[in-house]
Amino acid sequence: MDISPLGLARNTLPRVPLILKTAILALFGWSPNSSVQDAITEVIAVMARPALGTPVSLLKSQQQTKMDYGIWGRMWVSKHTILSPREEPNSHLGICGVQEALTKAIEALGDGSDHYTLPEVVNVEAEWIGYRGGVSHIARSPDISEREKYEQLMQEVDLDSPVILYLHGGAFCLMDPATHRWTTSGLAQQTRGRCLSVRYRLSPQYPFPSALLDCLIAYLALLCPPPGSFHEPISPSQIIIAGDSSGAGLAASLLQILLTLPRIGISRIYFHGRDVDITAPLAGLALTSPWLDISRSLPSVIRNTRYDIIAPPSADLTIPHPNFPPDSVWPTAPPRVETYCEATMVDHPLVSPLATHKYLWDGAPPVYLSVGWEGMQDEAEIFARRVYAAGGTVGFDGYEGMPHCFSMIPWNKAGRSAFTNWAAFCKQAVGGGIQRVDYGTWTNKHGVVRAVSLMDLGMRRQGGVQVRDEDLEDAKVDEYMAIQREWRVKLEEELRVECKVTKNSTTKTVRAQEVTRWTTARMRPRRSQPTP
Repeated sequence: MDISPLGLARNTLPRVPLILKTAILALFGWSPNSSVQDAITEVIAVMARPALGTPVSLLKSQQQTKMDYGIWGRMWVSKHTILSPREEPNSHLGICGVQEALTKAIEALGDGSDHYTLPEVVNVEAEWIGYRGGVSHIARSPDISEREKYEQLMQEVDLDSPVILYLHGGAFCLMDPATHRWTTSGLAQQTRGRCLSVRYRLSPQYPFPSALLDCLIAYLALLCPPPGSFHEPISPSQIIIAGDSSGAGLAASLLQILLTLPRIGISRIYFHGRDVDITAPLAGLALTSPWLDISRSLPSVIRNTRYDIIAPPSADLTIPHPNFPPDSVWPTAPPRVETYCEATMVDHPLVSPLATHKYLWDGAPPVYLSVGWEGMQDEAEIFARRVYAAGGTVGFDGYEGMPHCFSMIPWNKAGRSAFTNWAAFCKQAVGGGIQRVDYGTWTNKHGVVRAVSLMDLGMRRQGGVQVRDEDLEDAKVDEYMAIQREWRVKLEEELRVECKVTKNSTTKTVRAQEVTRWTTARMRPRRSQPTP
Protein backbone atom coordinates (compact mmCIF):
# COMPACT_ATOMS: atom_id res chain seq x y z
CA MET A 1 0.00 0.00 0.00
CA ASP A 2 1.74 3.15 -1.24
CA ILE A 3 -0.11 6.37 -0.37
CA SER A 4 2.85 8.72 -0.76
CA PRO A 5 2.36 11.48 -3.37
CA LEU A 6 4.88 9.76 -5.65
CA GLY A 7 3.26 6.37 -5.11
CA LEU A 8 -0.23 7.68 -5.79
CA ALA A 9 1.00 9.36 -8.97
CA ARG A 10 2.81 6.22 -10.08
CA ASN A 11 -0.31 4.12 -9.55
CA THR A 12 -2.83 6.62 -10.91
CA LEU A 13 -1.25 8.21 -14.00
CA PRO A 14 -0.98 5.01 -16.06
CA ARG A 15 -4.64 4.34 -15.28
CA VAL A 16 -5.96 7.74 -16.37
CA PRO A 17 -7.34 6.35 -19.66
CA LEU A 18 -9.15 3.57 -17.77
CA ILE A 19 -10.45 6.06 -15.18
CA LEU A 20 -11.79 8.36 -17.89
CA LYS A 21 -13.34 5.46 -19.77
CA THR A 22 -14.99 4.17 -16.60
CA ALA A 23 -16.32 7.62 -15.71
CA ILE A 24 -17.82 8.21 -19.17
CA LEU A 25 -19.43 4.77 -19.40
CA ALA A 26 -20.76 5.04 -15.84
CA LEU A 27 -22.27 8.48 -16.42
CA PHE A 28 -24.22 7.18 -19.40
CA GLY A 29 -25.13 3.93 -17.65
CA TRP A 30 -23.17 1.80 -20.11
CA SER A 31 -20.58 0.31 -17.75
CA PRO A 32 -20.82 -3.34 -16.56
CA ASN A 33 -21.46 -2.18 -12.98
CA SER A 34 -23.84 0.69 -13.71
CA SER A 35 -26.91 -1.27 -12.66
CA VAL A 36 -25.65 -1.51 -9.06
CA GLN A 37 -23.03 1.24 -8.67
CA ASP A 38 -23.19 4.99 -9.20
CA ALA A 39 -20.50 6.70 -11.29
CA ILE A 40 -18.53 8.06 -8.31
CA THR A 41 -18.31 4.62 -6.71
CA GLU A 42 -17.09 3.03 -9.93
CA VAL A 43 -14.37 5.65 -10.38
CA ILE A 44 -13.28 5.37 -6.74
CA ALA A 45 -12.99 1.58 -7.04
CA VAL A 46 -10.87 1.82 -10.20
CA MET A 47 -8.56 4.41 -8.61
CA ALA A 48 -8.28 2.84 -5.14
CA ARG A 49 -7.63 -0.78 -6.04
CA PRO A 50 -4.02 -0.33 -7.25
CA ALA A 51 -3.20 2.11 -4.43
CA LEU A 52 -4.34 -0.48 -1.86
CA GLY A 53 -2.12 -3.18 -3.36
CA THR A 54 1.33 -4.03 -2.03
CA PRO A 55 3.91 -2.34 -4.28
CA VAL A 56 6.05 -1.10 -1.37
CA SER A 57 7.48 -2.71 1.74
CA LEU A 58 5.36 -3.32 4.81
CA LEU A 59 7.45 -1.07 7.04
CA LYS A 60 7.12 1.83 4.59
CA SER A 61 3.37 1.21 4.35
CA GLN A 62 3.13 1.30 8.13
CA GLN A 63 5.02 4.57 8.34
CA GLN A 64 2.82 6.18 5.70
CA THR A 65 -0.49 5.07 7.22
CA LYS A 66 0.48 5.96 10.82
CA MET A 67 1.41 9.54 10.00
CA ASP A 68 -0.41 12.14 12.11
CA TYR A 69 -1.13 15.30 10.13
CA GLY A 70 -2.49 17.17 13.12
CA ILE A 71 -5.89 17.67 14.69
CA TRP A 72 -8.24 19.88 12.73
CA GLY A 73 -11.88 20.77 12.71
CA ARG A 74 -14.87 19.84 14.80
CA MET A 75 -13.35 17.23 17.05
CA TRP A 76 -11.82 16.98 20.46
CA VAL A 77 -8.87 14.60 20.63
CA SER A 78 -7.37 13.86 24.03
CA LYS A 79 -4.35 11.54 23.87
CA HIS A 80 -3.96 9.17 26.78
CA THR A 81 -1.75 6.28 27.86
CA ILE A 82 -3.38 3.36 29.67
CA LEU A 83 -0.90 2.05 32.21
CA SER A 84 -0.29 -1.68 32.03
CA PRO A 85 -1.21 -3.81 35.04
CA ARG A 86 1.93 -5.08 36.72
CA GLU A 87 0.50 -7.53 39.22
CA GLU A 88 -0.53 -10.92 37.82
CA PRO A 89 -1.83 -13.19 40.62
CA ASN A 90 -2.27 -16.91 40.31
CA SER A 91 -5.83 -17.77 39.37
CA HIS A 92 -8.09 -18.45 42.33
CA LEU A 93 -11.82 -18.29 42.95
CA GLY A 94 -12.51 -17.37 39.35
CA ILE A 95 -9.96 -14.53 39.31
CA CYS A 96 -6.83 -14.24 37.16
CA GLY A 97 -4.59 -11.61 35.62
CA VAL A 98 -4.96 -10.19 32.13
CA GLN A 99 -2.31 -12.36 30.48
CA GLU A 100 -3.62 -15.53 32.10
CA ALA A 101 -7.22 -14.68 31.17
CA LEU A 102 -6.23 -14.25 27.53
CA THR A 103 -4.25 -17.49 27.55
CA LYS A 104 -7.16 -19.44 29.03
CA ALA A 105 -9.56 -18.04 26.43
CA ILE A 106 -7.19 -19.00 23.59
CA GLU A 107 -6.80 -22.51 24.97
CA ALA A 108 -10.53 -22.95 25.61
CA LEU A 109 -11.41 -22.01 22.03
CA GLY A 110 -8.52 -23.84 20.35
CA ASP A 111 -8.04 -27.45 19.31
CA GLY A 112 -4.67 -28.08 20.94
CA SER A 113 -2.61 -27.20 17.85
CA ASP A 114 -2.22 -23.54 18.79
CA HIS A 115 1.19 -21.97 18.21
CA TYR A 116 1.74 -18.44 19.43
CA THR A 117 3.99 -16.44 21.72
CA LEU A 118 2.33 -14.77 24.69
CA PRO A 119 3.11 -11.05 24.37
CA GLU A 120 4.39 -8.78 27.07
CA VAL A 121 1.88 -6.60 28.88
CA VAL A 122 2.68 -2.99 27.98
CA ASN A 123 1.20 0.48 28.27
CA VAL A 124 -1.53 1.03 25.68
CA GLU A 125 -1.85 4.35 23.88
CA ALA A 126 -5.32 5.59 23.00
CA GLU A 127 -7.24 8.70 22.04
CA TRP A 128 -10.46 10.00 23.49
CA ILE A 129 -12.47 11.45 20.61
CA GLY A 130 -15.49 13.72 20.90
CA TYR A 131 -17.39 16.27 18.86
CA ARG A 132 -16.32 19.90 19.13
CA GLY A 133 -19.08 22.33 18.34
CA GLY A 134 -18.93 26.02 17.55
CA VAL A 135 -15.74 25.95 15.48
CA SER A 136 -14.92 25.81 11.78
CA HIS A 137 -13.82 22.77 9.83
CA ILE A 138 -10.25 24.10 9.77
CA ALA A 139 -9.97 25.04 13.45
CA ARG A 140 -6.78 23.86 15.12
CA SER A 141 -6.74 21.98 18.40
CA PRO A 142 -6.19 24.44 21.29
CA ASP A 143 -2.86 24.50 23.10
CA ILE A 144 -4.05 23.06 26.40
CA SER A 145 -3.25 19.89 28.32
CA GLU A 146 -4.68 16.52 27.33
CA ARG A 147 -6.70 16.40 30.53
CA GLU A 148 -8.18 19.82 29.78
CA LYS A 149 -9.09 18.64 26.29
CA TYR A 150 -10.89 15.68 27.82
CA GLU A 151 -12.78 17.97 30.19
CA GLN A 152 -13.82 20.16 27.26
CA LEU A 153 -14.88 17.02 25.36
CA MET A 154 -17.07 15.89 28.24
CA GLN A 155 -18.94 19.19 28.25
CA GLU A 156 -20.42 18.23 24.87
CA VAL A 157 -21.31 14.64 25.83
CA ASP A 158 -24.79 13.59 26.95
CA LEU A 159 -24.89 11.69 30.22
CA ASP A 160 -26.82 8.73 28.76
CA SER A 161 -24.77 8.53 25.55
CA PRO A 162 -22.63 5.56 24.47
CA VAL A 163 -18.95 5.10 25.13
CA ILE A 164 -17.58 3.53 21.95
CA LEU A 165 -14.43 1.42 22.26
CA TYR A 166 -13.18 1.82 18.69
CA LEU A 167 -10.71 -0.56 17.03
CA HIS A 168 -9.38 0.72 13.70
CA GLY A 169 -8.92 -1.37 10.57
CA GLY A 170 -5.81 -1.82 8.44
CA ALA A 171 -5.26 -5.57 7.99
CA PHE A 172 -3.84 -5.76 11.54
CA CYS A 173 -0.59 -4.23 10.26
CA LEU A 174 -1.49 -0.72 9.08
CA MET A 175 -3.36 2.44 10.11
CA ASP A 176 -3.74 4.22 13.42
CA PRO A 177 -6.35 6.07 15.49
CA ALA A 178 -5.14 9.23 13.72
CA THR A 179 -6.28 7.87 10.34
CA HIS A 180 -9.76 7.16 11.72
CA ARG A 181 -10.49 10.46 13.48
CA TRP A 182 -13.04 11.47 10.86
CA THR A 183 -14.95 8.25 11.57
CA THR A 184 -14.69 8.33 15.37
CA SER A 185 -15.52 12.05 15.63
CA GLY A 186 -18.50 11.47 13.32
CA LEU A 187 -19.78 8.68 15.55
CA ALA A 188 -19.28 10.91 18.57
CA GLN A 189 -21.19 13.74 16.92
CA GLN A 190 -24.18 11.65 15.88
CA THR A 191 -24.43 9.78 19.20
CA ARG A 192 -23.54 12.77 21.40
CA GLY A 193 -21.10 10.36 23.01
CA ARG A 194 -17.37 9.69 23.02
CA CYS A 195 -14.97 7.19 21.52
CA LEU A 196 -11.86 5.60 22.98
CA SER A 197 -9.78 4.76 19.91
CA VAL A 198 -7.04 2.23 20.69
CA ARG A 199 -3.52 2.34 19.27
CA TYR A 200 -2.97 -1.40 19.53
CA ARG A 201 0.30 -3.06 18.53
CA LEU A 202 0.63 -3.90 14.84
CA SER A 203 1.84 -7.04 13.15
CA PRO A 204 4.16 -8.46 11.90
CA GLN A 205 6.36 -7.00 14.63
CA TYR A 206 3.73 -7.89 17.23
CA PRO A 207 1.74 -10.90 16.01
CA PHE A 208 -1.37 -12.44 17.54
CA PRO A 209 -2.39 -12.05 20.32
CA SER A 210 -0.59 -8.72 20.98
CA ALA A 211 -3.32 -6.50 19.51
CA LEU A 212 -6.04 -8.48 21.27
CA LEU A 213 -4.25 -8.15 24.61
CA ASP A 214 -4.05 -4.37 24.14
CA CYS A 215 -7.77 -4.23 23.31
CA LEU A 216 -8.65 -6.28 26.39
CA ILE A 217 -6.60 -3.92 28.56
CA ALA A 218 -8.39 -0.93 27.01
CA TYR A 219 -11.78 -2.49 27.78
CA LEU A 220 -10.80 -3.21 31.39
CA ALA A 221 -9.53 0.36 31.70
CA LEU A 222 -13.04 1.62 30.85
CA LEU A 223 -14.49 -0.45 33.68
CA CYS A 224 -11.68 0.19 36.16
CA PRO A 225 -9.65 3.33 35.30
CA PRO A 226 -5.92 2.88 36.05
CA PRO A 227 -3.98 5.62 37.85
CA GLY A 228 -3.79 8.81 35.80
CA SER A 229 -6.94 8.11 33.79
CA PHE A 230 -9.15 11.00 32.78
CA HIS A 231 -12.49 9.16 32.98
CA GLU A 232 -14.63 7.74 35.75
CA PRO A 233 -15.59 4.03 35.79
CA ILE A 234 -18.02 3.17 32.98
CA SER A 235 -20.74 0.55 33.16
CA PRO A 236 -20.59 -2.22 30.50
CA SER A 237 -24.23 -1.37 29.70
CA GLN A 238 -22.95 1.94 28.32
CA ILE A 239 -20.13 0.47 26.21
CA ILE A 240 -20.26 -0.35 22.51
CA ILE A 241 -17.32 -2.21 20.96
CA ALA A 242 -16.99 -1.02 17.37
CA GLY A 243 -14.59 -1.33 14.47
CA ASP A 244 -14.08 -1.53 10.74
CA SER A 245 -12.41 -4.24 8.62
CA SER A 246 -9.70 -5.97 10.70
CA GLY A 247 -10.65 -3.75 13.65
CA ALA A 248 -14.15 -5.19 13.40
CA GLY A 249 -12.57 -8.64 13.55
CA LEU A 250 -10.71 -7.62 16.71
CA ALA A 251 -13.96 -6.28 18.15
CA ALA A 252 -15.71 -9.62 17.54
CA SER A 253 -12.74 -11.49 19.04
CA LEU A 254 -12.76 -9.26 22.12
CA LEU A 255 -16.47 -9.95 22.59
CA GLN A 256 -15.83 -13.68 22.27
CA ILE A 257 -13.21 -13.47 25.03
CA LEU A 258 -15.75 -11.77 27.30
CA LEU A 259 -18.29 -14.52 26.51
CA THR A 260 -15.80 -17.39 26.88
CA LEU A 261 -14.16 -16.53 30.19
CA PRO A 262 -17.34 -16.80 32.32
CA ARG A 263 -18.17 -20.09 30.57
CA ILE A 264 -14.88 -21.57 31.80
CA GLY A 265 -15.28 -20.23 35.33
CA ILE A 266 -13.42 -16.92 35.13
CA SER A 267 -15.77 -14.15 36.16
CA ARG A 268 -13.26 -11.51 37.25
CA ILE A 269 -9.89 -10.22 36.09
CA TYR A 270 -7.34 -8.74 38.47
CA PHE A 271 -6.53 -5.30 37.07
CA HIS A 272 -4.54 -2.58 38.84
CA GLY A 273 -5.21 -3.97 42.29
CA ARG A 274 -8.92 -4.61 41.80
CA ASP A 275 -11.04 -7.61 40.86
CA VAL A 276 -12.99 -6.44 37.80
CA ASP A 277 -16.26 -8.24 37.10
CA ILE A 278 -16.49 -9.14 33.39
CA THR A 279 -19.86 -10.88 33.47
CA ALA A 280 -22.08 -7.82 32.98
CA PRO A 281 -23.36 -7.62 29.39
CA LEU A 282 -22.19 -4.97 26.95
CA ALA A 283 -24.58 -2.56 25.26
CA GLY A 284 -23.63 -3.80 21.80
CA LEU A 285 -21.19 -4.69 19.05
CA ALA A 286 -21.16 -2.39 15.99
CA LEU A 287 -19.21 -3.47 12.90
CA THR A 288 -18.77 -2.17 9.38
CA SER A 289 -17.21 -4.21 6.55
CA PRO A 290 -15.84 -6.74 9.07
CA TRP A 291 -12.85 -8.95 8.23
CA LEU A 292 -13.75 -12.10 10.14
CA ASP A 293 -11.75 -14.70 8.18
CA ILE A 294 -8.10 -13.78 7.67
CA SER A 295 -7.63 -16.71 5.28
CA ARG A 296 -10.14 -15.08 2.89
CA SER A 297 -11.52 -18.49 2.06
CA LEU A 298 -15.07 -17.79 0.90
CA PRO A 299 -16.32 -17.27 -2.68
CA SER A 300 -17.15 -13.55 -2.37
CA VAL A 301 -13.41 -12.82 -2.23
CA ILE A 302 -13.36 -13.64 -5.96
CA ARG A 303 -17.02 -13.12 -6.88
CA ASN A 304 -17.10 -9.48 -5.80
CA THR A 305 -13.75 -8.38 -7.22
CA ARG A 306 -15.44 -6.23 -9.86
CA TYR A 307 -17.19 -4.14 -7.17
CA ASP A 308 -14.52 -3.92 -4.49
CA ILE A 309 -11.53 -1.67 -3.83
CA ILE A 310 -9.52 -4.61 -2.46
CA ALA A 311 -7.96 -7.00 -4.94
CA PRO A 312 -8.36 -10.76 -4.35
CA PRO A 313 -5.42 -12.72 -2.91
CA SER A 314 -2.80 -14.15 -5.22
CA ALA A 315 -3.49 -17.55 -6.70
CA ASP A 316 0.18 -18.43 -6.13
CA LEU A 317 0.21 -20.67 -3.06
CA THR A 318 4.01 -20.82 -2.89
CA ILE A 319 4.45 -17.36 -1.38
CA PRO A 320 3.29 -15.70 1.83
CA HIS A 321 0.16 -13.53 1.73
CA PRO A 322 0.27 -10.64 1.21
CA ASN A 323 3.41 -10.59 -0.87
CA PHE A 324 5.11 -7.45 0.45
CA PRO A 325 8.61 -6.71 -0.87
CA PRO A 326 11.22 -7.77 1.70
CA ASP A 327 12.34 -5.30 4.37
CA SER A 328 13.54 -5.34 7.97
CA VAL A 329 10.19 -6.54 9.39
CA TRP A 330 8.88 -8.83 6.63
CA PRO A 331 9.43 -11.70 6.01
CA THR A 332 9.91 -12.59 9.65
CA ALA A 333 12.56 -14.91 11.03
CA PRO A 334 11.54 -17.66 11.50
CA PRO A 335 9.24 -17.08 8.52
CA ARG A 336 5.46 -16.89 8.67
CA VAL A 337 2.97 -17.10 5.84
CA GLU A 338 0.62 -14.56 7.45
CA THR A 339 1.67 -11.23 8.88
CA TYR A 340 -0.82 -11.50 11.76
CA CYS A 341 -0.28 -15.01 13.10
CA GLU A 342 1.28 -18.40 12.62
CA ALA A 343 -0.35 -20.59 9.99
CA THR A 344 -1.83 -23.03 12.50
CA MET A 345 -3.86 -20.19 14.00
CA VAL A 346 -5.66 -18.89 10.91
CA ASP A 347 -8.85 -20.75 11.83
CA HIS A 348 -8.69 -20.09 15.56
CA PRO A 349 -11.88 -18.31 16.70
CA LEU A 350 -9.92 -15.42 18.22
CA VAL A 351 -7.99 -14.90 14.97
CA SER A 352 -10.86 -15.52 12.55
CA PRO A 353 -14.17 -15.08 14.42
CA LEU A 354 -15.90 -16.77 11.48
CA ALA A 355 -14.45 -20.04 12.83
CA THR A 356 -16.46 -19.67 16.04
CA HIS A 357 -19.29 -22.20 16.38
CA LYS A 358 -22.66 -20.48 16.48
CA TYR A 359 -23.55 -21.73 19.96
CA LEU A 360 -20.53 -19.83 21.35
CA TRP A 361 -22.29 -16.54 20.49
CA ASP A 362 -24.99 -17.34 23.03
CA GLY A 363 -25.28 -14.36 25.34
CA ALA A 364 -23.96 -11.84 22.82
CA PRO A 365 -25.29 -8.29 23.09
CA PRO A 366 -27.15 -6.71 20.15
CA VAL A 367 -25.02 -6.65 17.00
CA TYR A 368 -25.07 -4.18 14.11
CA LEU A 369 -23.31 -5.09 10.87
CA SER A 370 -23.09 -3.14 7.61
CA VAL A 371 -21.49 -4.61 4.50
CA GLY A 372 -21.44 -4.09 0.76
CA TRP A 373 -20.86 -6.32 -2.23
CA GLU A 374 -17.23 -6.68 -1.22
CA GLY A 375 -14.77 -9.51 -0.77
CA MET A 376 -15.89 -9.92 2.84
CA GLN A 377 -19.61 -10.14 2.08
CA ASP A 378 -19.93 -13.89 2.63
CA GLU A 379 -18.20 -13.94 6.01
CA ALA A 380 -20.28 -10.97 7.21
CA GLU A 381 -23.52 -12.69 6.25
CA ILE A 382 -22.55 -15.97 7.89
CA PHE A 383 -21.45 -14.22 11.09
CA ALA A 384 -24.79 -12.40 11.30
CA ARG A 385 -26.68 -15.63 10.66
CA ARG A 386 -24.78 -17.48 13.39
CA VAL A 387 -25.25 -14.79 16.01
CA TYR A 388 -28.98 -14.73 15.27
CA ALA A 389 -29.16 -18.54 15.36
CA ALA A 390 -27.57 -18.44 18.83
CA GLY A 391 -30.44 -16.26 20.04
CA GLY A 392 -28.81 -12.89 19.45
CA THR A 393 -30.30 -9.63 18.22
CA VAL A 394 -28.83 -8.69 14.84
CA GLY A 395 -29.18 -5.58 12.72
CA PHE A 396 -27.96 -6.57 9.26
CA ASP A 397 -27.56 -3.56 6.96
CA GLY A 398 -26.39 -4.56 3.46
CA TYR A 399 -25.83 -2.35 0.40
CA GLU A 400 -25.73 -3.71 -3.13
CA GLY A 401 -22.69 -2.80 -5.22
CA MET A 402 -20.83 -1.02 -2.41
CA PRO A 403 -17.09 -1.67 -1.87
CA HIS A 404 -15.13 -2.30 1.32
CA CYS A 405 -15.57 0.30 4.10
CA PHE A 406 -17.91 2.42 1.97
CA SER A 407 -19.61 3.75 5.10
CA MET A 408 -16.43 5.37 6.43
CA ILE A 409 -16.03 7.81 3.52
CA PRO A 410 -19.69 8.37 2.67
CA TRP A 411 -19.41 9.86 -0.80
CA ASN A 412 -22.94 8.76 -1.71
CA LYS A 413 -26.35 8.11 -0.21
CA ALA A 414 -25.56 4.48 0.60
CA GLY A 415 -22.49 5.42 2.64
CA ARG A 416 -24.30 8.18 4.49
CA SER A 417 -27.22 5.88 5.24
CA ALA A 418 -24.93 3.13 6.58
CA PHE A 419 -22.99 5.59 8.76
CA THR A 420 -26.20 7.08 10.15
CA ASN A 421 -27.54 3.60 10.92
CA TRP A 422 -24.24 2.65 12.54
CA ALA A 423 -24.38 5.64 14.88
CA ALA A 424 -28.12 5.22 15.54
CA PHE A 425 -27.54 1.63 16.62
CA CYS A 426 -24.86 2.74 19.11
CA LYS A 427 -27.22 5.28 20.66
CA GLN A 428 -30.26 3.03 20.73
CA ALA A 429 -28.37 0.02 22.11
CA VAL A 430 -27.33 1.99 25.20
CA GLY A 431 -30.95 2.95 25.77
CA GLY A 432 -32.10 -0.67 25.39
CA GLY A 433 -34.12 0.21 22.33
CA ILE A 434 -32.92 -2.55 19.98
CA GLN A 435 -35.69 -5.04 19.21
CA ARG A 436 -35.00 -8.56 17.94
CA VAL A 437 -36.27 -9.13 14.41
CA ASP A 438 -35.84 -12.06 12.06
CA TYR A 439 -34.81 -10.12 8.97
CA GLY A 440 -32.10 -7.82 7.65
CA THR A 441 -32.05 -5.55 4.63
CA TRP A 442 -30.28 -5.04 1.31
CA THR A 443 -30.48 -1.55 -0.20
CA ASN A 444 -29.75 -0.88 -3.87
CA LYS A 445 -28.23 2.25 -5.43
CA HIS A 446 -31.67 3.83 -5.86
CA GLY A 447 -32.48 3.45 -2.15
CA VAL A 448 -34.93 0.60 -2.66
CA VAL A 449 -34.83 -1.71 0.36
CA ARG A 450 -35.25 -5.48 0.13
CA ALA A 451 -35.86 -7.52 3.30
CA VAL A 452 -34.06 -10.84 3.74
CA SER A 453 -34.46 -13.48 6.42
CA LEU A 454 -31.43 -13.59 8.71
CA MET A 455 -31.43 -17.38 8.42
CA ASP A 456 -31.14 -17.02 4.62
CA LEU A 457 -27.92 -15.02 4.86
CA GLY A 458 -25.06 -16.90 3.24
CA MET A 459 -27.47 -19.05 1.28
CA ARG A 460 -27.94 -19.38 -2.48
CA ARG A 461 -31.35 -17.75 -2.54
CA GLN A 462 -32.49 -14.82 -0.40
CA GLY A 463 -36.15 -13.89 -0.58
CA GLY A 464 -36.47 -15.64 -3.93
CA VAL A 465 -33.42 -13.86 -5.40
CA GLN A 466 -30.40 -15.88 -6.59
CA VAL A 467 -27.36 -14.20 -5.00
CA ARG A 468 -24.61 -16.86 -5.11
CA ASP A 469 -23.88 -20.24 -6.63
CA GLU A 470 -24.03 -22.39 -3.50
CA ASP A 471 -25.41 -22.55 0.02
CA LEU A 472 -22.71 -21.58 2.51
CA GLU A 473 -23.89 -23.83 5.30
CA ASP A 474 -21.71 -24.12 8.40
CA ALA A 475 -20.09 -27.37 7.26
CA LYS A 476 -19.19 -25.87 3.88
CA VAL A 477 -17.67 -22.81 5.54
CA ASP A 478 -15.56 -25.00 7.81
CA GLU A 479 -14.42 -26.99 4.77
CA TYR A 480 -13.34 -23.87 2.89
CA MET A 481 -11.44 -22.56 5.90
CA ALA A 482 -9.71 -25.92 6.41
CA ILE A 483 -8.45 -25.89 2.81
CA GLN A 484 -6.95 -22.45 3.26
CA ARG A 485 -5.36 -23.43 6.57
CA GLU A 486 -3.83 -26.60 5.14
CA TRP A 487 -1.71 -25.03 2.41
CA ARG A 488 -0.54 -22.29 4.77
CA VAL A 489 0.62 -24.80 7.38
CA LYS A 490 2.49 -26.85 4.76
CA LEU A 491 4.13 -23.81 3.24
CA GLU A 492 5.16 -22.42 6.60
CA GLU A 493 6.71 -25.76 7.56
CA GLU A 494 8.73 -25.77 4.31
CA LEU A 495 9.89 -22.22 4.85
CA ARG A 496 11.06 -22.99 8.38
CA VAL A 497 12.93 -26.09 7.30
CA GLU A 498 14.77 -24.04 4.72
CA CYS A 499 15.32 -21.29 7.25
CA LYS A 500 17.23 -23.72 9.50
CA VAL A 501 19.52 -24.59 6.60
CA THR A 502 20.40 -20.94 6.12
CA LYS A 503 20.34 -19.87 9.78
CA ASN A 504 23.91 -18.59 9.56
CA SER A 505 22.94 -15.75 7.21
CA THR A 506 24.67 -12.61 8.40
CA THR A 507 21.99 -9.97 7.91
CA LYS A 508 18.25 -9.82 8.18
CA THR A 509 18.10 -8.44 4.65
CA VAL A 510 19.83 -11.53 3.30
CA ARG A 511 17.45 -13.76 5.28
CA ALA A 512 14.46 -11.89 3.91
CA GLN A 513 15.70 -12.31 0.35
CA GLU A 514 16.28 -16.00 0.96
CA VAL A 515 12.77 -16.46 2.37
CA THR A 516 11.33 -15.26 -0.92
CA ARG A 517 13.54 -17.74 -2.81
CA TRP A 518 12.57 -20.60 -0.51
CA THR A 519 9.02 -20.61 -1.85
CA THR A 520 9.77 -22.55 -5.03
CA ALA A 521 7.85 -25.80 -4.63
CA ARG A 522 4.30 -25.62 -5.94
CA MET A 523 1.50 -26.48 -3.55
CA ARG A 524 -1.93 -27.74 -4.54
CA PRO A 525 -3.68 -25.67 -7.24
CA ARG A 526 -6.12 -23.04 -6.00
CA ARG A 527 -9.64 -24.36 -5.70
CA SER A 528 -12.13 -23.04 -8.19
CA GLN A 529 -14.27 -20.07 -7.22
CA PRO A 530 -17.62 -18.97 -8.60
CA THR A 531 -17.18 -16.32 -11.28
CA PRO A 532 -18.94 -12.95 -10.96
